[in-house]
Amino acid sequence: MNEERDKNRLQEIGERLRKIREKEVKISLDELASRCDVTKGNISNIENGKKDFTFTTFLEIAKGLNVHPKHLLDHNFKFLKED
Repeated sequence: MNEERDKNRLQEIGERLRKIREKEVKISLDELASRCDVTKGNISNIENGKKDFTFTTFLEIAKGLNVHPKHLLDHNFKFLKED
C-alpha cells in the first residue's frame, strides 16, 4: 500500500466533493449532513482528504447532494493520469 499516493487521491476526491457541495448544490456541511446518514465531522474530514470512506458513505453523500454518484466521479482526476 502506498500511503502518500492514497492520501493524494483522497485529497483530490474530497476537493471534488466540496466543490460540488459549495458551487453547484450550494449547501452547507450542516445541510448535507441533515440530508444523509453521514455526520458533519465525517463529511468535513472526507472533503479535507483526512478520512478514507466506504462506497456506501459515497452513495449517501451523493444522495444528500441529490446528484448521481457518477457526477461525483466525472472529473479529470490527476491520479488517473499516473503511470
